[in-house]
Amino acid sequence: MIQNERQYRITQTRLREFEAALAAVDANDPNLHPRQVVGRTNSYNLTISELRQEIEEYEQLKSGSVLTFALASINDLPTTLIKARIATGMTQKDLAEKIGVQEQQIQRYEASHYASASFDRLRAIAGALQIEITQAVMQFEVQP
Repeated sequence: MIQNERQYRITQTRLREFEAALAAVDANDPNLHPRQVVGRTNSYNLTISELRQEIEEYEQLKSGSVLTFALASINDLPTTLIKARIATGMTQKDLAEKIGVQEQQIQRYEASHYASASFDRLRAIAGALQIEITQAVMQFEVQP
């Protein structure tokens, strides 16, 4: 997932590089077995598709057209916080200032998908992003 403008630019560059590599695959290269040509082509196409999806998701979030996110489980919370930050037009620096930490701390949180963030910090971040939970369903089963 693209989390900031720097990653966005890097991903765009990687996309162009893979598109160029795909265009350079020569099916008539005598040094390549036909299966190698197919393998390279499929690999490049898959990577290109994944990069395009990441770019499209980031551009949609940046446009502000996506403002509702569904959480299927608590494990989705870190990604949802990152998406909410992007969708609200807030940079990592903006979020850091709102909760009173250094920008690098937000970068670390997001890079680790908030693994080291305390519950209080997660609440502060959700508050700064003005996240509102409209429906919560919790199900659990106690094992004997």
